[in-house]
Order: sequence, then structure tokens, then C-alpha cells
Amino acid sequence: MTFYWQRCGICGKYYPVDKCFLHPKISVCAYCCLFCAERNHCTKPAWYSAVKPVTKEEKERREREAAEEKIQKVLEELLGKLG
Repeated sequence: MTFYWQRCGICGKYYPVDKCFLHPKISVCAYCCLFCAERNHCTKPAWYSAVKPVTKEEKERREREAAEEKIQKVLEELLGKLG
């Protein structure tokens, strides 16, 4: 996900903005997204109200999945060269 310092489509201030899920033509800043009246109907908000820390288990799981993906790619390359 990439954020750009652009003009918010709602308040007009220059903040990091992201596309609104409900209104894709509008770029919104975090403040406008968090205080949006339609936020309770939004299934994928552009901004969240709290930062969720990554737990040790989650980090280990991600590293394990990345390692498994690398192993899978290497195996596929080797099988492709054999066949």
C-alpha cells in the first residue's frame, strides 16, 4: 500500500492520503476516514483507528510461510529442469 502527500478530497488539507473504499474517486486522509459517517458500512477502510502490534507468533508464522514459499519455488524450478 502506498500513501502520497496529496490534497484530501474531503477536508482539502495536505496529508498522506489513500483511496476511499466506498467512494473510489476520492482520496481521503486518516482524519476524514476515521470520522466518516459511512465508516460503519465500510468493509475495507483506508485508515484504521489503532495500530495493532505484531506478536511474536505472527512474526514467526510469516517467516515460516515465506521460507516455505521459497522452498516451493526452488522445487518447482528443479522439477521444470528435469522434465
